[in-house]
Amino acid sequence: MLILYVFSSCKDPAFDDSLLNGNDAIGVNYKDDFTIICNTEKDTIYSGKNREESLLGNIQEANFGSTYASFYTNFRLLSNNVNLGTSPISIDSCFFQLEVSNYYGKFTKPLDIIFYRLSESINGTDDYLTNRSFSVQLPEVGRYTLNYTQGSSLLKIPLYNSFGQDVVNQSGNSNLANNTNFQNWLQGIYVTINNSSVGDGMLSMNLIGGNSKLIFYYKATGDTTKRFEIPINDQCARVNHYVRNKTGSTADIASNTNAATGATKTYIDGLSSYRTTIKFDKLDTLSLTAVNKAELLVFPIDADTVYSLPSRLYISRIGDDGKDVVIPDFISLSNAGGNRDTTTVNGNIVNVYKLNLTRYVQGIISKEYSNNGLRLYVFPSNITSERMVIGGGNHPSLPMKLRLITTQIN
Repeated sequence: MLILYVFSSCKDPAFDDSLLNGNDAIGVNYKDDFTIICNTEKDTIYSGKNREESLLGNIQEANFGSTYASFYTNFRLLSNNVNLGTSPISIDSCFFQLEVSNYYGKFTKPLDIIFYRLSESINGTDDYLTNRSFSVQLPEVGRYTLNYTQGSSLLKIPLYNSFGQDVVNQSGNSNLANNTNFQNWLQGIYVTINNSSVGDGMLSMNLIGGNSKLIFYYKATGDTTKRFEIPINDQCARVNHYVRNKTGSTADIASNTNAATGATKTYIDGLSSYRTTIKFDKLDTLSLTAVNKAELLVFPIDADTVYSLPSRLYISRIGDDGKDVVIPDFISLSNAGGNRDTTTVNGNIVNVYKLNLTRYVQGIISKEYSNNGLRLYVFPSNITSERMVIGGGNHPSLPMKLRLITTQIN
């Protein structure tokens, strides 16, 4: 009877799943009618150096505007005092091989990829944000139109033979004597996308997995064709670089029109673009109680057929200084939730993200920290181009919802 009473008090939308499991104690209270204030906010610019993955591609669409992703990297010799044979040495062909770990979008349009040689070092201990640009040498050392086949894991892209000839010409001299000399001579390569092209896809590259490298096919005097490789490894500096033009996009307009009562729709977009702020109105006025379970339900709306929904969401609390603070529920992601799932709302199967906020809500009720609100992101926001439109707290059919189960403290 208690369970029947608890769930008969719930308002639409009606869910088919439950927070209550097993034999729940008498005195359990259920509440899901919080006023939730949501708005879109521009994200901060993150570090781009030595990230787990490097992004390459471009996306343009109405909700989030345009984003171009590129990267800088240097290389390391496999051995010292490299000697490729008797001069003269002639290049047959050269390639930049790249390992693709993931992709996003449909790739109905080709990627116009351009390769430049760096004229500035990216070594050292300095950190670099994703809007940092490095100087390059002109002209380019390669250009290639890639028609990417979804799921392809290895790209072998030709570079100009003039660049390859320049590299093999260093055989036996000081520029190939050791890595310090080599990286002073070849400070790195900038891999970018022609910013006048229109695209609908983004590639995630694993540069340090062992398959990303420069490959040269050459002939020394009296030899048959041989192969020379210069790899990228975990000791190589790598910097992600993003160029965004969001002006006039739906998300940009929303981020500049935040409402005190919250927006009906909000937007989250990776690569340091947009996040959603969330505040549970009057949560800090609840009487002291033990929180058994607190779960935030986030529903995507206006699904896009080109760009799939994010795999996972992440949430942090806003500190008194306005900066993000990791909440206890997300110190370990194993029990944090946030994975894409499905549920039934009013008889319809819909996508949902369920985020565990039990310790966070307990901290607000116990006055451990202020009710400044939360920030919701795609995860990980600095290396994913995933994006999504979300139902705000006052959306008519799929509003964001906090479900709370407590036990009164006597």
